[in-house]
Amino acid sequence: MSNATQKNVLWITADEFRPDFLGAAGNPIIQTPNLDMLARDGVLVNNAFCQASPCAPSRMCMHTGRYMCSTGVVDNMTPLAEAEDNIGMHLKNHGFNPVILGYNDYARDPRILPEDDPCRTSLSYDFFLPGFEVALKHEYDSPEWYAWLRGQGYSPEQCNRDFMYTHAIPPSGRGKHLPLHYPARYKAEHSEAQFLTMKAVDCLRSRKGTSWVMSLNYIKPHGPYICPSPYHALYDPADMPEPLRRPGEMANNHPYMSRCRSDWAQTELRKESDWRELRACYCGMITELDACLGRLFEYLKQSGEWDNTLILFTSDHGTYLGDHYLAGKPHFYDAACRVPLIIRDPSREADPTRGKKLDGFVETLDLAPTVCQYLGAPAHERFQGNSILDAVRGSGNLKEEIFYEFYYYNLLKEQNGCSPEACRLWTVRNDRFKYVQFGEADMPSQLFDLRNDPGEFINLAEDPGHGSVVADCCQRLIRWRMRHEDYRMEEWARQYR
Repeated sequence: MSNATQKNVLWITADEFRPDFLGAAGNPIIQTPNLDMLARDGVLVNNAFCQASPCAPSRMCMHTGRYMCSTGVVDNMTPLAEAEDNIGMHLKNHGFNPVILGYNDYARDPRILPEDDPCRTSLSYDFFLPGFEVALKHEYDSPEWYAWLRGQGYSPEQCNRDFMYTHAIPPSGRGKHLPLHYPARYKAEHSEAQFLTMKAVDCLRSRKGTSWVMSLNYIKPHGPYICPSPYHALYDPADMPEPLRRPGEMANNHPYMSRCRSDWAQTELRKESDWRELRACYCGMITELDACLGRLFEYLKQSGEWDNTLILFTSDHGTYLGDHYLAGKPHFYDAACRVPLIIRDPSREADPTRGKKLDGFVETLDLAPTVCQYLGAPAHERFQGNSILDAVRGSGNLKEEIFYEFYYYNLLKEQNGCSPEACRLWTVRNDRFKYVQFGEADMPSQLFDLRNDPGEFINLAEDPGHGSVVADCCQRLIRWRMRHEDYRMEEWARQYR
């Protein structure tokens, strides 16, 4: 490995990528050869967790290095106050020029906007945090992608989201299949993920010879679930493992679940063929993304920058895919909270841990401090996470627990006078127990013994034999909240929801 003074950082964030859908993590079906290679050349963290969900709350935690109770970004399109306190601006202030491609899910503070700015009275998180140079704005699509597609022979009528995100269903109809059973209308070499990868390589090529920091954000495997041929048919739905769930969960007996809106999984994925097709498509999207990353990694090797580049691969959150009869990424189960994390440190100090799996806990807000340590920049004074670079190099320890937050007011079927401030939950989790505390006084807490009940099915919070565990978890949550909370901005956003 190189000890060259030039140091680069490639921070790759996928969307809704589950950590158990990696070959390196032991999945016997999924094909992720490039990410598996990255894990062999770095470390795979077994217990990495996001700090919030959905996308915007999680990404703001990652990029500010702070918990949701500090950022105040409790839901999508909730503005972030004091946005300059983020990893991009921090690195820029220390002589770096971080660049971002894809999207950021950042909503601007209306108080700093001009009087005539529409975002003073409406919601949007279609922006990038200050400090990042934006090389390409591209989430599901972009004008640049459509212009490029026209150059590849697609007609102007085809170059729009409605066409590109509609499955190529045969004239005879979709039959007994879900639409996602069929391929996208674009070729694999023309996909939005391949286009983003191409632009990332172009951006890196223009920075060759200088130190660079890149935040690269892929929408896949986030829905809508669609991928081109041959990836759409790469996996047989019959080979998909069953979701992690029990029939009794359909009753939603816990008042928290019964008051939240029913997810589409509970109505559309009851048939076995449906969830099998969903998972097969999801796997295809992951393998397509992996192929794109292979193209990116190959460029770094050919350009000679592989041995100077710290690579982080993670996701903003997971997704249920039918687990607990749910879809998407809400609530508090591990399927939504756990994320993949592969870190490949090119320095010689990391040689002893290459190819290993780390079993301690990592929070995604630890990644910004990790990048700073690698680059030799001081950690931002507001960071609440801790660098894990020493642990990656075999000389430090990871955390023993993680904290997670979720704001569910906007998920309620009916608010019925419910206090928005109370409609939050907080989770503390270690290798033995997961405890969930609700802000509503009459909402029963949850406690799961993960060693004996890894599926999180049996609530032990009311069991007298676990009273001391509940009390200890409550105290840890209180102390954690006292150290980190800074709740703001959602009250403003609520006016326009």
